[in-house]
Amino acid sequence: MGDTTDYVERVRAVHAAPADPAAPGDPGDLTFCGMDTGRMQRNPYKAPRPGATWYPPKWQSKVCSACDRVLAAS
Repeated sequence: MGDTTDYVERVRAVHAAPADPAAPGDPGDLTFCGMDTGRMQRNPYKAPRPGATWYPPKWQSKVCSACDRVLAAS
């Protein structure tokens, strides 16, 4: 079942998506790894400082490695 925090927040994996050019502040239709964002829970997390991770540290173990590679290369 996983730990309680993951169950309550329903976080199975943390993905990243480029911004939707037609709707500033919203993600595009696909994540960087190609998954549909339509049913994903959105988190408006912003890195607190330059060089910080793009994802909330509490979800480090759930980060999609493909999304992370794309963002690390950019």
